[in-house]
Amino acid sequence: MNIFSLQSHVVYGHVGNSAAIFPLQRLGHEVWGIPTVLFSNHPKHGGFRGRVVDPAQIRDLAQGLDEQGYLRRCDAVLSGYLGNMESGQAVQEAIRMARTGNPGLIVCCDPVMGHEQDGFFVSEDLRHFIRDQLIPSADIITPNQFETEYLVGHPLGSLSDALAACDQVRDRGPKQVVVTSLSVSEVAVDRIGTLAAGEAGAWLVTTPRLSGGLFGAGDLFAALLLGNFMLDRDITAALRLATASTYGILAATVAARSDVLELIPAQNEIVAPSQIFEVVQVA
Repeated sequence: MNIFSLQSHVVYGHVGNSAAIFPLQRLGHEVWGIPTVLFSNHPKHGGFRGRVVDPAQIRDLAQGLDEQGYLRRCDAVLSGYLGNMESGQAVQEAIRMARTGNPGLIVCCDPVMGHEQDGFFVSEDLRHFIRDQLIPSADIITPNQFETEYLVGHPLGSLSDALAACDQVRDRGPKQVVVTSLSVSEVAVDRIGTLAAGEAGAWLVTTPRLSGGLFGAGDLFAALLLGNFMLDRDITAALRLATASTYGILAATVAARSDVLELIPAQNEIVAPSQIFEVVQVA
């Protein structure tokens, strides 16, 4: 499969495309990556250099792929951190080009806007753009709980709240909503949940809660979910494998006391996760 990935890139560490491309390749996919921002490292490391990529360059690179006929061979698109609304609009145009070439294209949008610990880290206009334009045009979205609460306009305290939120978001267009970092009353305090909801039902998997600055965990999970889904179009199997692989790499990162994901040392977790967690149907 050919996957077009448009998101951030860091020189040091593994976030954005630097967390997504290699796992997708290990799963057997060809990956075409365009950066939306170019940073030396994750800003949370205490400082960084770099900038948001000029939207014109994103458009130019996508146009080049289209002119050569490559986008007609694209099977899926993955979008992540966008930088600003202008780069988001350029990404949306690239997705439209790819979908024109292949109407059966699968679009997975990771609506990277913020998280519980730090709140929002993108501008309000970009949040509105993601909510009102990118998400309705996606097939799969992977918001964390904080982002899901923003999308529906209220907190999620229970599993029923989360299921209702997924239905509300799916009414806007996406066929599958996968909520990460789920912490509701039915999930034990020492565990974290991931919920996948679609027309066929909803499934929940929980894993032990890990601590530390695990930058790029969401980017890694979104790539693994899409990569596994593209193998057989089974969202339950993709949820099971993506959750297991992500946990294995995060656990290795914590064990190594590393400030970046142990993506290369723990790469076998991508194709043969050492621990599989139970997936429970909840709706």
